[in-house]
Amino acid sequence: MPFRPLYLTENEWAAEMANRTVHGVMHIGWVPDGAGGHRAHMAVLVKPNGLLGKAYMAAILPFRYTLVYPTLMRTIGRAWKAREAKPA
Repeated sequence: MPFRPLYLTENEWAAEMANRTVHGVMHIGWVPDGAGGHRAHMAVLVKPNGLLGKAYMAAILPFRYTLVYPTLMRTIGRAWKAREAKPA
């Protein structure tokens, strides 16, 4: 994974990545769903680096929302559920 962990708690995780085009931070956590359970919530904060970064971010925008984020959330959700299913 290209992200460097910043912190990890029982119900949230944050990591960052940086390269020539962008500097980004991703935060993932479990939040109450209002029905007694929880759901995953993800925030991604990205700052473009220079003109190349701005052009890159504009070009990949549709792919992030249709492919990358949904797949990432499913993968993380499965891992979290598998971790919860294991006896302590």
